[in-house]
Amino acid sequence: MDGLLGACQSTLKQTHHSSSSSTTFRPPSAMETMLYINLYATLILIPCSYYAGQFQHGMSMLFPSTDTIANTEAEHTSKLLLQLNLSASLGQVFIFLTIHHFSPLTCTTVTTTRKFFTILLSVYKFGHVLDVWQWCSVGL
Repeated sequence: MDGLLGACQSTLKQTHHSSSSSTTFRPPSAMETMLYINLYATLILIPCSYYAGQFQHGMSMLFPSTDTIANTEAEHTSKLLLQLNLSASLGQVFIFLTIHHFSPLTCTTVTTTRKFFTILLSVYKFGHVLDVWQWCSVGL
């Protein structure tokens, strides 16, 4: 997917000149791109989650009712979800800024390298065992 989306993002970043007039179309900023993608995803995913029966469950996790016995646990879950969403949003901002100021290829390289080192850190920190083929993959 990165190859297909990277090419589309590179095309979108270019300034276009209209052939019928002297109008120049500027490329969207990183924040505009992020806004439009998130709006589109919201328009698609809210009806899909409602149809799948997951919307009500998600809302009950975000906004727990006050009459439940396990209200403190539900509030704790809501705070954890808020922290997760804030950190994911911050990460998304950095991804879009990297695409905007550099290129989609640079963003793909950075995220792949980060994932690679996350795997190595997980192997080291949690004592995961890799077999010979997995270490060959790491070496590639």
